[in-house]
Amino acid sequence: MYSAITPPSEASPSILATAKHFLKAQANALIYLSSLYDSDQTAQDQFFSSLQYMYNAILTNGKIIVTGMGKSFKIADKLVATMNSLGIHAASLHPSDALHGDLGVVRPSDVLIMITSSGTTPELTTLLNHIPRGLVVLCLTCSPQSPLAKASHSVLSAQVPDHLSEVNVYGLAAPTITTTACLAVGDAICITLAEMLVADEKTRRRNFGKWHPGGAIGQSYIENKTSVANGGVVVTTAVSSPPQCSYVDWSDIGIIDCSPDQCDELNLLRACAGTSWVLFESTHLASSSNLLAGFRNKANFAQRLYNKSEYIAISSLPRISQSQLQAEQENLLSQIYVITDSTDTPIGVLDRR
Repeated sequence: MYSAITPPSEASPSILATAKHFLKAQANALIYLSSLYDSDQTAQDQFFSSLQYMYNAILTNGKIIVTGMGKSFKIADKLVATMNSLGIHAASLHPSDALHGDLGVVRPSDVLIMITSSGTTPELTTLLNHIPRGLVVLCLTCSPQSPLAKASHSVLSAQVPDHLSEVNVYGLAAPTITTTACLAVGDAICITLAEMLVADEKTRRRNFGKWHPGGAIGQSYIENKTSVANGGVVVTTAVSSPPQCSYVDWSDIGIIDCSPDQCDELNLLRACAGTSWVLFESTHLASSSNLLAGFRNKANFAQRLYNKSEYIAISSLPRISQSQLQAEQENLLSQIYVITDSTDTPIGVLDRR
């Protein structure tokens, strides 16, 4: 245990002793967490179960709501910001505000994540008594056997061993090591969920740059985009679509490299996430909303997936070049068009229905 220190001379080795001791404790806590998820089957199963709940919520137009008190609410705000920057619909909810009207933000298709180091936060216990019946509740906690953890559908463990608790490291219960553990597990959730929703790394990078245009990250995205474009000039395939029309860039269409009857459920869900259209084997288009409708009714999912009427052959759709579209869009019929570039390569889909 380290006692209070007085300002030492510059030559004193004790000036960094407390900081080094604390940083080692933080690092050891993260090493412990990494080992936990390497070897503990329960922690692994609960983590995967939690991700499945969140994954299903996003695919059914729900959102991730994160709540907590004190420092935990600040972590909630940070995780929500990270999710939104990755294209995951998320919102923070303060327990006190929730009980004074903000519960209206919660929808049955949402998932609620409670962040609580102790797993006994009174305000969260009260909140549980007022959330919509049937709402999926997850608990991100350092105490996986706590009352709030047991009241949840699934637990995200951020457990810290006793010898690395704040009291044992520096004599105070001030949240530091436990908040680091919760934040680390929370960040792992964000990144893993983003990969589940969008499997292609290039697409994730492009989307992240698109949703984060400001600051150094935004500038880096712009510079990278310029460097890979023809002759250093940014080339865009964006099409100005007329009112009541829907244009989707070809790069934003979900891609599946197999036929519908050979597609597994996870790949289909990934392809549908955040997209309007799914392309099968580069030959057939299908509406994501139509495919996902089957997930809301498991009984007809297989029937809907393999129903040929859900798929549109690319070869059957009229093609129009981007240059023609600008001049003739007012005369186009109410149907679906494949938009092409000057080499007749598809660059987007225009839905005028």
